[in-house]
Amino acid sequence: MDVIQIGAVTIQWAMLVSVASLLIGVVAISFRARMEGASRAWTDWALAVVIMLMLNEKIGYLWDSPSIIWEQTSAMLYLSGTSTNGNILLVIGLAAWTAVYLRKHQLSVLMLADLAVHGVLAAVAAYGWVYTLNGSSAPSFTSLPLPSGMTPDGIPPLESLLCVVMLCMLWLSRRSLGSLYDARVVALAWGIIGMLTSLVKIHDSLVLGLAPAQWMFGGLLAIAFVMTRYKERILADSTGSTESNVATELLEATETNDATALKDATESIKSSERT
Repeated sequence: MDVIQIGAVTIQWAMLVSVASLLIGVVAISFRARMEGASRAWTDWALAVVIMLMLNEKIGYLWDSPSIIWEQTSAMLYLSGTSTNGNILLVIGLAAWTAVYLRKHQLSVLMLADLAVHGVLAAVAAYGWVYTLNGSSAPSFTSLPLPSGMTPDGIPPLESLLCVVMLCMLWLSRRSLGSLYDARVVALAWGIIGMLTSLVKIHDSLVLGLAPAQWMFGGLLAIAFVMTRYKERILADSTGSTESNVATELLEATETNDATALKDATESIKSSERT
C-alpha cells in the first residue's frame, strides 16, 4: 500500500506512518516527563521538532529545486521528499533552536538527552509495528530470525521488539531524568548491537573503510563513552569536595577541642568511606 485515497485527497502511506510514529514518540516524552513532574515545555519542544521533521519530509526537496515554487506551484501538493542540503540545514537549525529554547525555558541539556531516547525508542517501535499490522515489512528493518520453516508474519521487526524491551526497562527502573542513565544505556546498547549486526551484513558503499551504518553505531558508542566519562568526572569532583569539607571540619574540631564537632567529623569520615 503506497497511498491512501480519501475522496479527492491522496495520502502517502509512508508519510502517514512516519507522522503517527513521531506523535507516539511525543506521547512517550510527555508521559515520561509527567512521571518525573517535569515542565510541559518538554512536550511543546517535542511537538515543534516533529513539525519541523515532517515539513522537511514534505518540502525538503525545494532546497535542490526551488523553482518549483513559482513554476509548478500546484505540483507541490503531490510531491514530497528530502534533500542533502535540506537535511544538513535541518540539523543545524534544530540544534540552534533547541539551544535557544532550553535557555529561554531554563531546561537542562542532560534531561533533554534522557527524554529524547524515550521518544526515539517509542517512535522506532511504533514505526515497525504499524507496518506489521498492515501486513508488510518496514523499510530497512530486520525481520525477526526464526527457525527454518517459520515465517515472521505478524511479528514486528527485530528493531521494534528491542525498542519495546528497552523502553519497558527504562520505565521500570525510573532513574532520575538528567542523570544520563537512560541516554547512556540506550546509546551503549544500540551501539554494540548495531555494530555487531552490521558486521554480518553486506554493504553497498563504504566511507573511509566503514559503512554509513557502522559510522552511526560507532558514533553512538563514542557518545556513550563521553557521557560515562562526564558522569565519572562529576562523581569524582563531588567526592573530592565532600572529603575536603570533612577534613576542614575535623581540623576545626581539633583546634577548638570541641568533642561534639570532633565526633560528627569522625562519623562523616566513616560515612564517606562506606560510600
